[in-house]
Amino acid sequence: MNPHFLFNTLNNLYALTLDKSDRAPEVIERLSDILDYILYRCKENYVPINKEIELIENYLSLEKIRYGERVAIKFEHQNENDVKVAPLLLLTFVENAFKHGVSQELGQAKIEIFLNIKNSNIIFSIFNSKPNIPEEIQPKNEEHLGLKNVKKQLELLYPNSYDLQITEKEDSYSVMLKLNAK
Repeated sequence: MNPHFLFNTLNNLYALTLDKSDRAPEVIERLSDILDYILYRCKENYVPINKEIELIENYLSLEKIRYGERVAIKFEHQNENDVKVAPLLLLTFVENAFKHGVSQELGQAKIEIFLNIKNSNIIFSIFNSKPNIPEEIQPKNEEHLGLKNVKKQLELLYPNSYDLQITEKEDSYSVMLKLNAK
């Protein structure tokens, strides 16, 4: 999990408590669930997909509170209890969608996530809109550390049994990941 996410979530929680918002307990509960999962529940190479779905839902809930109307989020999934996946693998793509698609957007950003299990395969796709940033201030098109780490993790845990397709366009970014279910 990106430390910046934790920092922002704690700042949002602080602001909610100052306002005596009814949403503060929800933020504490969701953040607590995320940290519990990351610290204590993903010690194995593969975890039930439903636990990863819960993690993503908790993450999305916190980001919805943070960004409010600035982001439209869609998350559709199949919940399969007997299918397993490498822990935190999918979260990296979700974090990237917010980091590169929402944080600098002045209008409304869009994120769409789909997770399906079909014929013993996990099919994960994520799409995010990209802000219109002048070319001279855009970051260099270098592969980011999170993406490098995910590719290494895929090679280690899914050798020759995954397909990762990343498409970057001027106004959007999309990832399609197909894994053999464990």
